[in-house]
Amino acid sequence: MKFSKLTKILCICLVLGVLSGSVVSCASEKDDENEKNSGQEQDSELESSEPDPLAELDFGGKEFHINTSVNIAAAGMGNSNFMIEGDAESSGADIVSSAVHTRNLNVEEKLGIKLVFTQSDLIYTEVAPFIETYIRSGENDYHLFINDLYPLVGLSASGYFLNVNDFDDSYFDFDQNYWYDDYMKDISLHENYRFILAGDYFIDVIRSAHCLIYNKNIYNDIFGDPNKLYETVNNYEWTYEKWLQLINESYIPANGANSEPDPDSDQFGLVLSDLWGSMIPMIVSGGCDYMTRNAEGYPEIDMNTDRVLDLSEAIYNIAYADGTIFNLDENEVLKVFTENRSLFIGYQRLGSIENAMLRDMPSDSKGIIPYPMLKASEKKYTTSSHDTAEVGAIPNTVNLNELGFVSAVIEALCRETSEVVMPEYYETALKVKYASDENAAAMIDIIHDNFDNVFQLAYDINLGDLAKKVIYESINNGNISSVTSTLQRNVRSSRNSLERIIKNFQKNN
Repeated sequence: MKFSKLTKILCICLVLGVLSGSVVSCASEKDDENEKNSGQEQDSELESSEPDPLAELDFGGKEFHINTSVNIAAAGMGNSNFMIEGDAESSGADIVSSAVHTRNLNVEEKLGIKLVFTQSDLIYTEVAPFIETYIRSGENDYHLFINDLYPLVGLSASGYFLNVNDFDDSYFDFDQNYWYDDYMKDISLHENYRFILAGDYFIDVIRSAHCLIYNKNIYNDIFGDPNKLYETVNNYEWTYEKWLQLINESYIPANGANSEPDPDSDQFGLVLSDLWGSMIPMIVSGGCDYMTRNAEGYPEIDMNTDRVLDLSEAIYNIAYADGTIFNLDENEVLKVFTENRSLFIGYQRLGSIENAMLRDMPSDSKGIIPYPMLKASEKKYTTSSHDTAEVGAIPNTVNLNELGFVSAVIEALCRETSEVVMPEYYETALKVKYASDENAAAMIDIIHDNFDNVFQLAYDINLGDLAKKVIYESINNGNISSVTSTLQRNVRSSRNSLERIIKNFQKNN
């Protein structure tokens, strides 16, 4: 138990009062300093009184095998394996690579293990067949898989992974903040089961967090002080309506108002690649009330028709705004933005700001903000990771007598990442090296702290692409009035699919 500073001061004052037989004043500066030092010593004693369950472990050089993904991600952000496997050759040249290398060595030395990595370069459609074939073969080569979210959740229902909540000999401590507990609960088919692991070690979850990047030069030319947009976010005034206003007011056609949009010369409010991918963070951040849980703890599809219609209209207005251009390839999108010809660039993620084209822009010319709320009254921003964010799962081929070993290693990797890697990557690289100012750093905190609607990301494909059919296809067809009828036509099929998934889950787990 930790005491607040005030409680510690009062306790010390009372003790002194009893010893002296009089009321002791705690007002002097010297007394305050003494009390502060005493309180710090008490905190230290309290913290040290809790034994570290990993401290006495020594596995005698046992190998821990990880199958790790090296498939290149979209949005120009590259793969996250450099923060999983590490790169000893570049560990001295870059603070993050050096921290990753140190993290891995620390875990190996503290636990007496050897980390062994096997790389898999698989697109998202190849992940599930590869893992399914491996597990059915009965091979026992890997203790941990790290790969794309939605293929892994699909496999979890069929019993291919171990439920870490069921480990008898477990070192997992999911109460620690280096585990993303709400994220993991949201993607569980039942609240008592946990097959997918997400935490600081599985760094792609953060690197895949969608964000909006805006051009401060354009903002300054049209609207004035570009830091005002940060104030809009902090004041919970950042909505789809406000975003649409900025997009339209930023559009300047080079060849006159009636000309066709020209990505080579016009100035835009928003530049996007393909519409569906760009729409995913809009759908998730806008929140279409995709799922609830019933009394038994299982998910149920519950899309609020009015909410879905309002969100679809808001996204439609963004997509077809005068100032929006889409269906450009990734390099074209980056080119338009970095040449100061678009106020916003969509479909980007926190990892995207490591991209050379964005990184090479002057540090004071770009800002980072979360995706907007649908309504200002909600006063909560929602961050969308991606359905291909790389998470972890333990195959059911792992020997049951190794569960203590497996949980200890993964727990240590997460803890050491929090202590060694995150200060360099999250606090220094993202917030200082890649972000432009302390305001952007605060925006990164908002993005990082507000993951939600993960179930929708993870399962929509397995449920017949419900959100894609209802929202994206209606918008893509230019027929927003079809949203309600499309929802009514498809929701029953998706509910039936979910029921089959749950039955399969109950049979195999």
